[in-house]
Amino acid sequence: MNKRLWMAVIGLAAFGALRADEVEDSIAAALKAYQSGKPAEASNALQKALKVLSEKGGGAVAAALPEMIGEWKVGKIETQSLGNAGGGTTVSRTYRKGDEKKILASIAADSPLLGQINTFLKAPALGKLLGAKPRQVGPFTAMYFSKEGILQFAVSERFAVIIQGKKLGEDDILEVAQGVNTELLKGLK
Repeated sequence: MNKRLWMAVIGLAAFGALRADEVEDSIAAALKAYQSGKPAEASNALQKALKVLSEKGGGAVAAALPEMIGEWKVGKIETQSLGNAGGGTTVSRTYRKGDEKKILASIAADSPLLGQINTFLKAPALGKLLGAKPRQVGPFTAMYFSKEGILQFAVSERFAVIIQGKKLGEDDILEVAQGVNTELLKGLK
């Protein structure tokens, strides 16, 4: 059996308890399709299982984006699998203040994106070359790109928090960033 497929099957099986019926059924279908010489069908079944697992994990992460931050009202939660971008899940929520101010808060979990953010955080001079300024968000050092209106920081070497508010002031972006429940993120396994 192809080593990558076997590792995916084992990995998915280990998490099968999250939503046993859908995940286990998809894994079983993938294995059956693979053994029948249908690699495309096997791949599709594994992708379905991964999607279910990502959605489940995204639900826990979504709780870190509260219903309201100060006077910022909240939009609906959106979860997206990052399977095509190397893995992980992104959970996003839009916050609005009045009719004109809008900020998108996103949390990427278990994503290669975290490595890029950590590179900037560990080498502030590199971030500075790209126009980033270090900022504090509670106990976390963040990189703020004022021109783009983006602030990003890492939590527990597992989560990348990204706050985007183009054409908004730094204070607005920091207010929303500080409203993210980073204690909840630190507690997620």
